[in-house]
Amino acid sequence: MKGLQSKVEAGFTLIELVSVMSLIGIMAFFALPKLTQVMSLQSAGFKDQVKGTIDYARKIAVAQRRHVCVTIAASTVTVTSDKGLPVNHTNGTCASTLLLPSGLNVVTAPTGVTMSPAVVLDFDAEGRPVTGAPATITLTNASVSQSSTLTVESESGYVH
Repeated sequence: MKGLQSKVEAGFTLIELVSVMSLIGIMAFFALPKLTQVMSLQSAGFKDQVKGTIDYARKIAVAQRRHVCVTIAASTVTVTSDKGLPVNHTNGTCASTLLLPSGLNVVTAPTGVTMSPAVVLDFDAEGRPVTGAPATITLTNASVSQSSTLTVESESGYVH
């Protein structure tokens, strides 16, 4: 009986390896478009968030009768206000932090999303832009080769 013992080989067969690689390929084929769609939705959501932030700043300027500034940089939107009287305001003196409903005064872009050009929108006590408008802000998502624009009107401060 000792001569009839066989050696047991450990490892995978070629059929098992090909089957697993085929399954991985099929799953990747269906997963990659969904990943691209998620990135596209993130940039659309960020565009809405920037629009909402600018609208909020304009409305706060009217409600508090103060100048409110929105600073748009490559990947952030920062909101500040001027605590002095509206008639004493000089451009660029929005030095006080204005908190957004999130509790912060900065909105940060998701990874891969950038904004251009850098601009400072200064809304007066009547909600009209004093400086920075008309402005067309381009949001670009390099991950999915997608871009969109926001426009701030010079007379009303309306964002579309």
